[in-house]
Amino acid sequence: MIESAAEANEELMDKYLEEGELSQDDIKQGLRIRTLANEIVPCLCGSAFKNKGVQTMLDAVVDFLPAPNEVKAVTGMLDSEEEGSREADDEAPLLE
Repeated sequence: MIESAAEANEELMDKYLEEGELSQDDIKQGLRIRTLANEIVPCLCGSAFKNKGVQTMLDAVVDFLPAPNEVKAVTGMLDSEEEGSREADDEAPLLE
């Protein structure tokens, strides 16, 4: 996992090769960069029934997944058979 984080950019890779390790913040940064680029998919598990791993999973959502304003526009087919797109913005008009 550390090597996957280090592969996110040259700065992290150089730090990993020089020091042999990365800080927890560097690992999170690298994993987030690669997750946003759709290069890796974080996989977590837990049990809501026993409340095991739930908080860890929620923390991972905040740490690694994009906020709505960090995603590309959503595209799809409109009722008029045309392709349309909409930004993830509360102020953007709805498509009909």
